[in-house]
Amino acid sequence: MVYIDADNNLEPFGLMNLAWPESVGSSEEVNFVVLLDTYSGGTSLLYVNQGASEVLEDWGEANMADPATMAKFIKAAKKACPAENYAFVSWDHGGGWRGLNWDDSSLDASGRVEYTNMKELRQALEDGGLVFDVFAFDQCLMAQPEVAYQLAGYADYVVFSEETIYGQGFPYGSIAGDLVADPDMSAAELSAVIVRDFGDYYSSITWANDWTISAFDMVYMGELSGAIADLASESLAVLGEYKNELKNDRANAQTYYYPYFVDLKGYVMNVIADENIEDPALKAAAQSVDDAIDSGIMATYNSKHNGDSYGLSIYFPSYRSSYLGLKPAYTDVPFATETGWLDFLQAFASNK
Repeated sequence: MVYIDADNNLEPFGLMNLAWPESVGSSEEVNFVVLLDTYSGGTSLLYVNQGASEVLEDWGEANMADPATMAKFIKAAKKACPAENYAFVSWDHGGGWRGLNWDDSSLDASGRVEYTNMKELRQALEDGGLVFDVFAFDQCLMAQPEVAYQLAGYADYVVFSEETIYGQGFPYGSIAGDLVADPDMSAAELSAVIVRDFGDYYSSITWANDWTISAFDMVYMGELSGAIADLASESLAVLGEYKNELKNDRANAQTYYYPYFVDLKGYVMNVIADENIEDPALKAAAQSVDDAIDSGIMATYNSKHNGDSYGLSIYFPSYRSSYLGLKPAYTDVPFATETGWLDFLQAFASNK
């Protein structure tokens, strides 16, 4: 299943990304079903054949930001092509926990373009009623625990990027070809194939020097979120003593398009190695996060520019103004409130 929200400035890339799997087409064992919404036209449910796609249903002008639309697509695709295994690709702009699926033809009461927030993403999956073997985000900046947390119970593996993704997106022709050639591959193998094909594709493009891709085994989501909760708690306990050290450790970790998205493993590795931090509980909490990431991240592929990327970023603004500007939105992110990471960030921003 590929959910292409190209009802915005990404329309040319959406059409291109549809053409790539059409070069392969569905097979007796692998079916590709697409919901395509364009800026210049409406929304169509498509079955991908080799050479062209067949229109299964005309959905008029659907709001791709509405979780009900995603849920409807999941049910429609399952009905059209019942299967033993399911994979889902969410395609559009992405902003990490800040949201995804901006639909320029759908405006809210204030006249702003609608998008899907984290709670709505979860709602779409709950209403869709399907557990995916693989859930992939062909969207910028989505490789975050804040995002993966919302997929718990609805995806076995998640594939996503810490950094922005170029307009060309995933190399769907290669991925589709690999899957059709080996339809018995496991979910873990498919996740690794997406990572490999993505990295191989962008490695071959001379101007593409700023990209990441990773795959996460969701069986470790509980361990990771628990470890981050402990890290938040222990960091709060010693913030008055080690604020400058934590700030420096954060500054020395890899950041991304939004500089307040910080590579999580890079940060905790810095905390662990920081000789100026002598609190054993904080060091142990950081080590637990590091261990959970090592267990959960089962494939990565990065450009040289992003060599210090380990698969997951987290929201960690360095300036009080950055935190205050996004606090109302972050307060509505379940991971932030349920792990205590929001409490740590608030104290970090307030502590002088």
